[in-house]
Amino acid sequence: MEAAGLVLAIIATTDLCFKYGRTLVEICATFKGAEAEIKERVLCIESHWKRTTMQLDFVKRIWNDLDKEHQTIQTQILQVLISKISIIISKLENLSKKRSGNQATERQVTDVKKWKYILIKQCLDESIEDLALWQKMFDPTWFLILKVSSPIIDQELSENGPAVSSLTSAYNLRDALREQRLQKVSVFLPKDGLETERIREIPYASTKCVQRAGSDKWLVVDCIPCDPEVDIYLVTRDVRELARKLSSVDPFTFGILRCRGVVRIMESGSGRPSSFDFVFQIPRELSNEPRSLRSYLSSSLNLTLTDRFELAKQVAKSISYVYTLGFVHKNVRPETILGFSTNKSAFDLFFLVGFENIRTADGRTLRSGDSNWEKNLYRHPHRQGLNPEAIYTMQHDIYSLGVCLLEVGLWESFLLYEDGATAPLPASALGITLDGPAFKQPALMKEHLIALAKNDLPKRMGKRYEKIVVNCLTCLDQDNPDFGDQSEFEDLDGVLVGVKYIEKVS
Repeated sequence: MEAAGLVLAIIATTDLCFKYGRTLVEICATFKGAEAEIKERVLCIESHWKRTTMQLDFVKRIWNDLDKEHQTIQTQILQVLISKISIIISKLENLSKKRSGNQATERQVTDVKKWKYILIKQCLDESIEDLALWQKMFDPTWFLILKVSSPIIDQELSENGPAVSSLTSAYNLRDALREQRLQKVSVFLPKDGLETERIREIPYASTKCVQRAGSDKWLVVDCIPCDPEVDIYLVTRDVRELARKLSSVDPFTFGILRCRGVVRIMESGSGRPSSFDFVFQIPRELSNEPRSLRSYLSSSLNLTLTDRFELAKQVAKSISYVYTLGFVHKNVRPETILGFSTNKSAFDLFFLVGFENIRTADGRTLRSGDSNWEKNLYRHPHRQGLNPEAIYTMQHDIYSLGVCLLEVGLWESFLLYEDGATAPLPASALGITLDGPAFKQPALMKEHLIALAKNDLPKRMGKRYEKIVVNCLTCLDQDNPDFGDQSEFEDLDGVLVGVKYIEKVS
């Protein structure tokens, strides 16, 4: 009965979405006789709704193949859409004045009076922003559908994906997620693929910028060292899988740069790769001078509360999509998050890089590490030191995210890079020194970070932000109500932990 109830609920919810959407488009059509600026905004709303319609129709058709938790969060997000559209309709109807005519039942072209022009323009701008924000909320659950093993999803995408623009990215990503991809494309670039004219280091970052000889475009290069003790075949397979999946992402949706290919850097004499250099494209909308999040935190730049919330959302979104791609990151810290300025937004856009320890989410994991305190600071206590005791899971990335979000909320760096120093020192914001017990006992460091979040975040970012950070830092605790019970996430497709992450973090 419960399953049947969810099916009836999604039918009713999507039907209501379609009804409100049609009403919104009809109202907007009455403004098409207005000035060009209003007409452009109307077209933008219609475009948003066309994409949403195709996605909702798709979700409705494959609904029975989703887990209960996935269905629940999808329903909740669609209810948010209904609320947003109903508010938009109410505002627009109040500004709309129909012409009198013989056919009173048909919407007539509205005379937009000059005194209403500013109000209508403002209302349409707010409507576009609301629809875009909803799309950002919906996208993670939408792309998580692509992890579900289902012939129905494959059939729907194969029939509609290539021909329907709003489903094309989903079709391409679904293809990339297959073990045997339909489109066979090599990801490895020739050895001279990184012959360069200029190399520019990115301060406090794990990556660098490279400009190839004869090109005016800059690329971001991310070097993945190849451990001499690992099976080179398995590492090469993981590298190939990651590169082909990253070649299918939309950077602005995923918060991950699109991969152009990988260059194998070979050891002289042995014929064995010493590293794999991932080459990422910088979208033309972004500047060619990225900065690491560490650089932002260490600068005198003072972000507003709104900007810090937006930054936190962007980083959380990126980690969600890494898992959607079937990988865990293992290296989330401010040095692996790049910010780019853009002429389309007053606020910089941030992207996750630093895939130096990447592995498939269900694959092998070497329980090896290092003793660098500045990296261990972002690792769960069970994943610290030269021989970590735990197998790596998505929850370990969530813990790392929690430490990053703590720094973003405080807007202070935990690391201090002094001029001429070869290694960083703990900054005053961290509140402890290298000779303190927290650096010798990882569990004490975790408790210190939790206390820092509980004491300082509420007055700077609010209680809800503080609870999210603490939830991340305690996500592997057995008494954590959201992530503590590992058995809840043991589904074949690995979707449930992604759903829970979207619900509780992003």
